[in-house]
Amino acid sequence: MKKNLLALFAASVVVFASSAMAAPTVIDSGEDITTNECTILGDTVKLNLSKGVIGAYNCDETRNAINVGACHETGSRSSSLVCAQIGVDNNNQPVFNDASCAGQPAGTVIPVANPSYRGYRASSTGGSVGAQSLSANCAAGVPEGQLVNFQ
Repeated sequence: MKKNLLALFAASVVVFASSAMAAPTVIDSGEDITTNECTILGDTVKLNLSKGVIGAYNCDETRNAINVGACHETGSRSSSLVCAQIGVDNNNQPVFNDASCAGQPAGTVIPVANPSYRGYRASSTGGSVGAQSLSANCAAGVPEGQLVNFQ
């Protein structure tokens, strides 16, 4: 799954063109994501998601950025989370994978009150692929609703 996220992330930093801000969009495994759908991409991208993986992306022309996220239907749960910078906001301030990570160095392990399901996200604004807690198990609508929104 991380390879798939990194592939789309790498493709997104190729030559940028102008585009309108798009809403979060489901990644259909094996289907093209064209420059018409996300014109900040320099070329068409095709991702093959593993069985049970649900993914989404979100392009934003204003920020000249793309966020990508994915999770697995059988879920990944834990009572801790490793802090990761997953991008920057409009003011060039770091965005972390959890609000509790603000001010913490990347790699800090923070406790999660209730074991939570996980998804993974990355942004072309910088940072790394990071785990993010989800409100429930991964299902249709979760990646585009929780993993790819700009902050």
